[in-house]
Amino acid sequence: MIRVAHTLSTRVALVISCFGTAAAVAFLVSSGFTLAAALAVSVCGGALLAGMLLLGSDKCLEHLAQALLKNPPWVVAIIIALCGIYSIYSIATNTAGLWPVLVMAVYVSMPFVFLAKQRGVARSTWLDAAAILWIWLPLELGIVRRLLVPSATLPGLHYVFAEGLAINVGIIAFGAWRRLRGIGYRFQFSWKSISVALLSFVLFAAVAIPIGLSIHFIRYSFELRKLILAPAAFFGIFLFTAIPEELLFRGLIQNWFQQKAGRPIVSLLVASVVFGASHLNNGPPIPNYKYFFMATIAGTFYGWAWKQTGSLTASAITHALVDTAWSVFFRP
Repeated sequence: MIRVAHTLSTRVALVISCFGTAAAVAFLVSSGFTLAAALAVSVCGGALLAGMLLLGSDKCLEHLAQALLKNPPWVVAIIIALCGIYSIYSIATNTAGLWPVLVMAVYVSMPFVFLAKQRGVARSTWLDAAAILWIWLPLELGIVRRLLVPSATLPGLHYVFAEGLAINVGIIAFGAWRRLRGIGYRFQFSWKSISVALLSFVLFAAVAIPIGLSIHFIRYSFELRKLILAPAAFFGIFLFTAIPEELLFRGLIQNWFQQKAGRPIVSLLVASVVFGASHLNNGPPIPNYKYFFMATIAGTFYGWAWKQTGSLTASAITHALVDTAWSVFFRP
């Protein structure tokens, strides 16, 4: 049993990032990219993955927060680095242009501008809400993907890159620059976080499966080959879907409502509805009201896991388990 919490080490974070970069190179070369382009795209993606993992490992986020507290101008170097990663990616994918670079510079910079006067403030503010919406809505509405990576080649790749860029902006802006309390962004595994995550998953399944079947949102579709791929699917979903969405909807949105209203149940329900609403455009059909309803239920259990543990790891494990079980047992 994991009675003592184990936090992802910086060494393991870097190993995972390097492995992911190497795997991406092999995949892109097999998909028709030149070796140079595959290396450039993969290194950019690997850098974003490394940032995401390192900031959730050991005390890296705290160290960065202290560094920015002592030397605020360093945030400019961070913004330039993120924009540089995008520029290299856009050149490698033949989507480079002055206008996209300028738009990306504004997209990356504005959260830090919104939060500049809120640094260290104990409670959530309306400028926090503005920064959250600034990071989320362009990604949710597809503006970042359509404007900055308009190529029709490998749209999934562009989605992952845009999400990776956004999560790095969100973590650094709110965790290190703003120093917002209660986000819970750390890859920390303990008996409590894992048991709460599993309990949340079981309770959700007991509620959601009968409802999903009755409204014809899901149907049983199991194949052995999908079960074999389930561990890899879980790992990918955990990193590239669950962690980004849990950071946004629990660590930022639910946390914001909780600090603003002081009512945990209300903040849980509101964040769950917002989470459900973000799935309305997952169609066909559009709007997808069944998806909205089921995602709202799921968000309630994810939010409960986060609230019980104060950790995004717990809610992300539940989230990844739900999505993996769906893909294995109910997705054609």
